[in-house]
Amino acid sequence: MKAKILILLLITLVINACSKEANGGKPQLSFSSVTATTISLNSIVTFNLVLKDAVTSTTNDTLFVARKFYTCPYITKDTSFAIIPTYNGVKNQKANIEYTFQYGSGGYYNGCINSVGNALRTDSLNYYFWVKDALGNTSDTVASPKIILLNR
Repeated sequence: MKAKILILLLITLVINACSKEANGGKPQLSFSSVTATTISLNSIVTFNLVLKDAVTSTTNDTLFVARKFYTCPYITKDTSFAIIPTYNGVKNQKANIEYTFQYGSGGYYNGCINSVGNALRTDSLNYYFWVKDALGNTSDTVASPKIILLNR
């Protein structure tokens, strides 16, 4: 009888020692909203995301942003990142993130614009977001709805 109790106790300890948090200790990112899904040249669109940290610590997270155009032939860079300002995170604390993009603002992370600065046609894309924390844990990727970039 004592052997059975000991075995049962050992099995319980092993199961508890091996169990992980429901999210596996990684940050959780969710898509909240976007200010527009059809934008004109030189317009601004803001994506609202919610980040939930898995650990209590001083956070040093990075937001990654990738774009996938439906047909744009001019894009040479499609992924960028931004350092999220450091804050003292508490486990399961939620933080709101706003990512703002100006279509036609120039630079490497512009809209579908050719080398002379013209948007020759309307195009569409999706944005993809994910977060990597200081411990190297990466959230799941969340996608925006289809964004239409007008050529005017």
